[in-house]
Amino acid sequence: MHHLKAARSSRVLAGLTTGLLAAGLLTACGSGKTKVSPPPSSSPSPTASPSPSDAADRAAVLDAYTHFWDEQVKALAQGSADGTDLEKYSTGKAAGDVRISIVNFRDRGVTFLGAPKHTAQVESIDVKSSPKTATIRDCLDVTDWKPVDKKTGQPKKVTNRLRYIAVYNARTVGTDWQMTDVTRHQDQPC
Repeated sequence: MHHLKAARSSRVLAGLTTGLLAAGLLTACGSGKTKVSPPPSSSPSPTASPSPSDAADRAAVLDAYTHFWDEQVKALAQGSADGTDLEKYSTGKAAGDVRISIVNFRDRGVTFLGAPKHTAQVESIDVKSSPKTATIRDCLDVTDWKPVDKKTGQPKKVTNRLRYIAVYNARTVGTDWQMTDVTRHQDQPC
């Protein structure tokens, strides 16, 4: 029985690590701030320039996305969403995934060291819908995020792809952008 429980616990940790790494829900060293880099210059340019309204909304959704990551980092660092603005930047499945990760990792005594690297860009945006909606495509690079045992500091083994595509959906609530959902494409390296 103990062997089955240990095997299940290892599978759960591996699965949670996959989800957490994919979502960028890791404790960063240093300031705890995450940076969203501009897309690489090799990205194809759109054929038409976005309208000034679209450009402002694109900037606002990327800003909210950056804050969403920052709040995840904070919440996971302290093992609680208390004192964070997580609810300001997420709702639905995106918020639920973060809360589940916080509890699961806290209960297993796992924390993360390092910092994420990612390149996010607004893949699509609809400013005419109500609420406004957007899709963000991100190349997550979690190579430098290391899961460790909180008590001993010993590293935990990660066997997942460490650099891949994740797609986030966002919508406005009033005038604020919130992340609503994430789809992880671990089969798509970037």
